Amino acid sequence: MNKLINSVFILILISSFYELNAQINNDLLKQDIELNDSLDNKVLFSVANQNFLKNNEYFHDITTGYTLFGSMLSTQVAYLPTPNLRLQAGVFFRKDFGNASLYSVEPLLTLKYQKNGYAVMIGNLEGNLSHRLIEPVFNYERFITNYNENGIQVKIDKKKIWSDTWINWEVMQYNKSNYQEEFAAGNSTILHLIDDGKNRFSIPLQGIITHIGGQVDIDTNAVRSKTNLAIGFDYTRKLDGFFTEFNTKNYYTIYKELAPSKLVAISKGRGAYFNTEIKTKYHVNASVSYWNGLNYLAPRGGDLFQSMSSYYSQVNVLERNRSLLFVRLLYQKTIFENFNVDIRFEPYFDLINQFFEHSYSIYLTYKKDFGLVKLKKK
Repeated sequence: MNKLINSVFILILISSFYELNAQINNDLLKQDIELNDSLDNKVLFSVANQNFLKNNEYFHDITTGYTLFGSMLSTQVAYLPTPNLRLQAGVFFRKDFGNASLYSVEPLLTLKYQKNGYAVMIGNLEGNLSHRLIEPVFNYERFITNYNENGIQVKIDKKKIWSDTWINWEVMQYNKSNYQEEFAAGNSTILHLIDDGKNRFSIPLQGIITHIGGQVDIDTNAVRSKTNLAIGFDYTRKLDGFFTEFNTKNYYTIYKELAPSKLVAISKGRGAYFNTEIKTKYHVNASVSYWNGLNYLAPRGGDLFQSMSSYYSQVNVLERNRSLLFVRLLYQKTIFENFNVDIRFEPYFDLINQFFEHSYSIYLTYKKDFGLVKLKKK
């Protein structure tokens, strides 16, 4: 990124603090599919537009710098024969700026049934950030790089428990394919133990298994299966005045390679992830996070948390111990109905190697269901 774009970003960040009258939207980037009683027997036109700039100013071996800059659009027609059932189909487009062609064009198909706090989805899932996984387990950049998840999903949303179980089938193989199949299966559960309106205390349990293999292909590479598990506790305290909320979210996570250990450089590892955040009434949130990982790998996790160099790195590097301190500044606001802005500045300090790097991002999101027609019931 050149100095001009860096300056523009800083100006946007500063100027955005002056519009202070809208609600915070903490679900800006999630992919939830709406169902409620008012949508009975309707045909809708659904639009979801996400515009992104994610600039990683990294200059070291685990992952080098790169920029994600472009726009995504999902357009779908949905039919709701009852308030509990939604069928929808459409097309997803991703356009990267600086590329004359579309980066991706994909069909979208989803069936969702929801009742009494339970939901089942087949087709395109409520994926990525909607799983509520921590970044060492699941990289939030996948919201851009791997936007669509396909498979089956079961969710629970009750007073005492929120849970999401899914299979994302990423690569399908066929008889005598010269490549392996790939899928990820996971569960994210939050047990709500205390919620008195002022204080919330919960226990998050997370796990994801990634598999590369198959039986009908002619690929001779070994089967690989990795698992990442995390457990922690979340405490939130509602405040009055300039500061509106304080929370701390802390996790212990493990990595295990399920294939024979002689086939991999690192077969098991662990990590600890500590987070403290303060929110203000002016939609500016600040947080401090500390990560300490030992022999930790996560195929779907954030690049900085790994003990092995990432896809973006120019060299193969093994750094068994990682100790990182993050300081994050976020600005999140609903500008007007259905249109949200999310601005992030995320510096970090590598405590072992003694260097400082940073990233920043801007996300502009518009999501809306437009009613086309309400069908008459027989």
